[in-house]
Amino acid sequence: MSRINFPKIYNPANQSAEELINNFVVRTKIFRDIYDDIKNSEMEYPEQHYIIQGIRGQGKTTLLLRIAYEIKNDNELNQRIIPIIFNEEQYHISRLFKLWETTAEYLEESSDIKGLFKKMQEFENDDDYEHRCFQLLENTLKKHKRKVILFIDNIDEMLNKFSKREHQRLREVFVESAELRVIGASSVSLEFHYDYGKPFYQFFRMPQLKGLTTDETKILLLKLGAHYKIDRVRDIVESQPGRIEALRRITGGVIRTIVLLFEIFVDDENGNAFFDLEKILDNVTPMYKHRMDKLSAQQQEIVDFVALRWDAVSTKEIAKKTRLESKAVSAQLKQLEKFNIIEKQRTNTKNHLYRIYERFFNIWYLMRLGRKWDVKRVRFLVEFLETWCDENELENRAKIHLGAIKRGGIYQKHAFIMTEALLRTPLKKDLQNQLIAETKMYLNKSRSELCEDLSLPDFELEQAADNACNLGDYDIDNRKIDQYKVKDEADFNKLDLLSLSIILLLNNQIDIACQVAQEYLIKSESYAKFSENISLFFQVLIAKKQYHLTLKIFNENPNKLKDRFKPVYYALMSFMQKEYPNEYKKMGTELSQTVEEIIKRINKLEKDME
Repeated sequence: MSRINFPKIYNPANQSAEELINNFVVRTKIFRDIYDDIKNSEMEYPEQHYIIQGIRGQGKTTLLLRIAYEIKNDNELNQRIIPIIFNEEQYHISRLFKLWETTAEYLEESSDIKGLFKKMQEFENDDDYEHRCFQLLENTLKKHKRKVILFIDNIDEMLNKFSKREHQRLREVFVESAELRVIGASSVSLEFHYDYGKPFYQFFRMPQLKGLTTDETKILLLKLGAHYKIDRVRDIVESQPGRIEALRRITGGVIRTIVLLFEIFVDDENGNAFFDLEKILDNVTPMYKHRMDKLSAQQQEIVDFVALRWDAVSTKEIAKKTRLESKAVSAQLKQLEKFNIIEKQRTNTKNHLYRIYERFFNIWYLMRLGRKWDVKRVRFLVEFLETWCDENELENRAKIHLGAIKRGGIYQKHAFIMTEALLRTPLKKDLQNQLIAETKMYLNKSRSELCEDLSLPDFELEQAADNACNLGDYDIDNRKIDQYKVKDEADFNKLDLLSLSIILLLNNQIDIACQVAQEYLIKSESYAKFSENISLFFQVLIAKKQYHLTLKIFNENPNKLKDRFKPVYYALMSFMQKEYPNEYKKMGTELSQTVEEIIKRINKLEKDME
């Protein structure tokens, strides 16, 4: 096990300023935007206040600290601005006057302004105590020619404790006073910001922290690896991009999750995306369980149904399943939206759709509280993403296996099984042939009986199929296609029927292609071995504008193709939006990028086939 202090990584407040600054390699643009705004503002007049929004783990606390530390380190800026960093949890600030008292206490600790809190206490029995406190604070700052910026994490929790009158009073302070500014952070939707009748309606500037991009994820992992001198992290980033990208997409690129992924890499460089996911889920279970425990019984029931459906559902569907009245469901959904647990997907009708807001929370629910099939649904997606995001992964695995065979550092049975497994993947045929030749030579040299059981490809026909696919030569010699048809079942197991069906599609023999594919798709064992080929078959079928035929296969196949090829299904629904305007909107954001890439590939296939 690693000796790195990971709790320190997860809690940025426990890091030294130097550590946090050195490790701050993402969120740099928003940091620079807010900091430049502060630096270029003289605060002669009341300034714009910020509340940074983002789900838990997106780096809000780190960003607040980074801005505050930069002010402290700026010799020009720290002469006029005092950054005050509030603790992440401020349970005692339940009234507005306590905010001013706490600010005075922080000033005593971090500046040359002393005795302010004591002066405030002289008026604690006055009816206008809050006004007195703020007046003392403001006058003291003016006297010292200083400004303060309050950095308040979870500011929503504090503001929700204040009364409406206190909200009005605080807005008055913000509008009239140039002596202080607030930069807060919140992980929930702020109702008062969107309610026209509330004092803070559209008052704050509210930048949204989104998930890390592919490049940002790599930068963060490489920086952590370099800082903690873990060389294997760079090796994983360079050699297993699909493993990382699959996790980034399915977790939404949450920074805290990427740090968890780094921890896994430190202790295990030979995993895969699904096993990585299992380990990450173990770490987040206490947090997500606590989130569920805080909900009422009705809310838990609604969340359970929505989470297990995975895709967005209507109020009517929720009411039917939970046997609650639609009005009660609507009221609870509104509350769950406020908590950022449920999000609304608007449709072109009054019947909007609802899904889990934080998509990784949905993944956790399926994996930890769903049935066996729910776990498989997640596994299908993770494996699809891992393959989709890393075209070189199979080739790398095959080359590593070849190297082990050539060195002789592998058991005979292991060599045989691994080669057979790789032959049942969409590996390039020349590499398959090399695997067969090297494995056969190794087993012969060892005089192993397994040599007789080693698969042999049908070189002539299979190579013809591959050449046709790879070179775009769709005018296939029909005699070769007929040769496929006369093969017996044993030969069919050696040949890739999906390649044949794709060739037939490219040759515009749509009906025959689908008949061949259906024979293959009916066998559940086909999916684990040739999922990438099956995905390509559907993409070509869609590129041929056979939308209804593709949908029919998805709907009628007993192997639940929608779950096995979820991104491809939603790509199809994108092309059928006129007929099914709301189906595409059910898709979760964890699929968006992959679906867009599939659509782009389908459009390219269509263009290439013109």
